Amino acid sequence: MDDHSDDRGGMRRDAATDSPPTRYDRASVRRPRAAQFAGAATGVGVLGIEICQSVQALDNSVPLVALKPTMVRVYLDETTVAASLRLRGELCLRQSATGPATYLAGINELKLDPADALALDDKRENLKASLNFHLPETALQAGPLIVELNRLIQIGGADQPFTGAAPVAVELIAGPPIRVRCIGLRYIDPQSGGVHVPDAIHFDYFRSYLSRAYPVPAVEWSQIVVDANFAPPFQGATAVLANAQIAAIRNSEINSGTDPRTHYYGLVDDANGQHFMRGRASGIPAGPQPDTVASGPCGIPAGFAGDQDQSYADWYGAHELGHTYGRFHPGFPPGAQDASDPAFPYANGQLSNADRKYVGYDVGDPQLGLEPKVMSGTTHHDVMTYADRQWVSAYTFEAIRQRLADEDAQFAPPVA
Repeated sequence: MDDHSDDRGGMRRDAATDSPPTRYDRASVRRPRAAQFAGAATGVGVLGIEICQSVQALDNSVPLVALKPTMVRVYLDETTVAASLRLRGELCLRQSATGPATYLAGINELKLDPADALALDDKRENLKASLNFHLPETALQAGPLIVELNRLIQIGGADQPFTGAAPVAVELIAGPPIRVRCIGLRYIDPQSGGVHVPDAIHFDYFRSYLSRAYPVPAVEWSQIVVDANFAPPFQGATAVLANAQIAAIRNSEINSGTDPRTHYYGLVDDANGQHFMRGRASGIPAGPQPDTVASGPCGIPAGFAGDQDQSYADWYGAHELGHTYGRFHPGFPPGAQDASDPAFPYANGQLSNADRKYVGYDVGDPQLGLEPKVMSGTTHHDVMTYADRQWVSAYTFEAIRQRLADEDAQFAPPVA
């Protein structure tokens, strides 16, 4: 093969061409850039690296589920820079200390300003106050993962040295998907004759919430709509009737070959608030029992429990489904909810105690227009409470993860 490069790395003209030389025939000139380090002598201080799924602590003590969408956040110390600067970051990912490395660019730019310093706890509750990285699926396989900050890149300047960035080693734990069969129950209003059926948006929000909040790599989902065997006015026992119908459907479908690990949930439209059916699970099993069913309402929240999006089917359904995985009520708000789970560890049903150890993370859903966000552990509450602004605490996350694993092992259908 002909070699068209000279010793300086530029392109030579081919002797067979009569074309005059152009600037593309000459080696590009890279002028040295003056160092523009704006930090202290030892470099920009790194305060921590947090590997986040649904909820996490700065010490990365919450277990991580393999193949679940994961964000890495790197926190920097503004007090270690002399002047404002804009930075981007790059991570180094390895499966072992001596294994091959993968390098990952961040998804955002961070302005670091010594005049606008935030405490670390405040940074964790502000998604814009960290360098953020979405881990690729290749880095989310079950097994060890070592995450290290590799570069701090100043926008318009030289790379910045940094200090305090010890590698973080975690273990990604293989886990089963959650298997859900969601059944919309269509009913007729006996007074108006109107037919009420859950809109598609309510199924979508419920499925999305489970994928984002629950400790699972995926949601194996199916849905149908059937005629309900009940009608308004709804009473306290209406959900019992709904669950009996859902259980009968489940028994028939499991006998016909549906995966026995599938949990069944009934969805009942609230007819714009006219016919609200209070949700209920058929039981709270002490051990793996996927034949425990549940049902609940759906509709537009309009501020219900602090919810301002297009459906409350998501957190409401996650609550009732949580019962089918053995989760009880933490007892909050007091007087509004029984305290059937005395072991719940956080004050007031929150995601965290006053130490702000835990922060909730929602990766969002572009298809539903839901942006990624972080949730303060002291202003958001566990999904098993009746309190406002619900998400999954570390306590509930780990308990459901363990129950899913137990059900997967005990009820897996035989391999043909």
